[in-house]
Amino acid sequence: MKSVKRITILGVGFMGGSLALAIKKNFPGIFVIGYARSDSAYKRLLKSNIVDRVEKDLGKAVCGSDIVVLAAPIYSIIDYLKKIPFFLKKEAIVIDLGSTKELIEKEAIKYLPKNAHFVGCHPLCGSDKSGAQFSTPDLYKGAICLMSPDKSNKALQKVKSFWMRLGCKVILINAKNHDKILSSVSHLVHVISFSLTGFVPKAYIKLAATSLRDLTRVSNSPAGVWADILISNKKNVIRDSEKFIKGLEKFKELIKQNKKEEILKLIKNINKKQKIISALH
Repeated sequence: MKSVKRITILGVGFMGGSLALAIKKNFPGIFVIGYARSDSAYKRLLKSNIVDRVEKDLGKAVCGSDIVVLAAPIYSIIDYLKKIPFFLKKEAIVIDLGSTKELIEKEAIKYLPKNAHFVGCHPLCGSDKSGAQFSTPDLYKGAICLMSPDKSNKALQKVKSFWMRLGCKVILINAKNHDKILSSVSHLVHVISFSLTGFVPKAYIKLAATSLRDLTRVSNSPAGVWADILISNKKNVIRDSEKFIKGLEKFKELIKQNKKEEILKLIKNINKKQKIISALH
């Protein structure tokens, strides 16, 4: 990372802002630039002191940077991929923080120049909060970062070292498998949480136990971010939704037929799997 002197972050929200703070903490010699798309965002970023410089001009923000980070919703990332090639320095590295990888990787290959390098990244951390004001320099410490680089990518080791320095455990995974797995362990989880929150009548909420709070916590996640994630990974999310609905139907039929022993067996098997999930944290 000695050759990296300047990093630009496009999308200084919670994830991008936290990354800026983490860079300043772990790489004090790197100059961090933040791009603001509006006057209000520009003023907020100036006051926050999250980045070293704020730019409203995309070209000025990107030009001369060694690494450009796309920390925005999926389709905003794709929009940036179309616009930044004109400003990238030779051998610049472009990374993203998107929660789906296959579509972004496809578009990066399509739009980025051959003398630039793209590495798809997905740090598995975050919050149901959004906005740069919630940024923290330790967000990435202890997190898993999934990377889906092209096999010939010269920037792989540099980006891997970058995330490891921030305290991440790096796992390499191709984009197709990434989207398939994340659909089950994250994207469908949010669909279920959104659906459950929408289902419960407001009049009942005052009598709700902590179980409802636990199951619906992630339904407070930002709408714009999650609409993009679900649409960009729709094939996997639809497939997993259908499988999940079959599981609900199975429970419904067992309850309907008063099959207590089968319900007990089913729940006990699920209990075992949940213990594995709980042990991860």
